Amino acid sequence: MRYECVNVNLEFLRKAIASRGMTERQFAILMWGEETHRTINDFLRRPNTTIETAMKVCNILDISLDDFFGGSDKIGASPFIVGNQNIINSSVVNQDVKSLQAENKALRMLIKEKDERILDLKKVKDELGARLDLALKLGHNSDTK
Repeated sequence: MRYECVNVNLEFLRKAIASRGMTERQFAILMWGEETHRTINDFLRRPNTTIETAMKVCNILDISLDDFFGGSDKIGASPFIVGNQNIINSSVVNQDVKSLQAENKALRMLIKEKDERILDLKKVKDELGARLDLALKLGHNSDTK
C-alpha cells in the first residue's frame, strides 16, 4: 500500500462527514467530547496525526485508514484485503470451512441417492415397458383369432 499524503486531507474529511449525514460539529463532539470547542480545522494546526487519532476518525466515519490517508494499490504494493479483520487463520474462517465441508459431504450423499433413485426408476420403466409390450402382443394375438 502506498500513501499519497501524510497530513489529513480536510476536503476529504469534510466530504466523508457530509456523506455520513452529520455536521462538522457533530463530528467534533464524537471526536473530542461534548464540552469541546475544537473543530476539524485543528487538523491544520496539528498536521501530524497520531495513529490513535486516525483510528478514532476512521471508526467515527466508518472508513479505512487507506481512505483517510489517501492510500491506493499500485504495482508492487500489497493488495488491499477486506476480510475478518484480515486474519486468514481465524476461528470464524475455520468454522465456516468445516461447516461448508459438512454441507458439501451432505450434498454429495444427496446426489448419490438421487442417482441411485434415477437408476431404479429407469429399471422400473424398462420393466413396465417390457410388460406393456407383452400385454399388447398377447392382446393382439387374441384379437386375430
